[in-house]
Amino acid sequence: MTIFKWKKKLRETGNLERAPLNRKYRKLNPEKPVKYVEEQPDAYQREIASEFKVSKSCIGKVLRKLKITIKKDQDI
Repeated sequence: MTIFKWKKKLRETGNLERAPLNRKYRKLNPEKPVKYVEEQPDAYQREIASEFKVSKSCIGKVLRKLKITIKKDQDI
């Protein structure tokens, strides 16, 4: 099936390049936590998460993508 799709795409467009991905932010725009971290650099991930009403893992993923390191909670 894939070969047929590639052939059709080549006929219609003249190339086989991938279309650019249109990624949208579902819960959190990455610019918001960056500004928050700049204003409050000592904040824990749980504090940032509660501020934006998302999970700690969501904050962790956003900060990791932006290469921002921050204190993590010590779950006891």
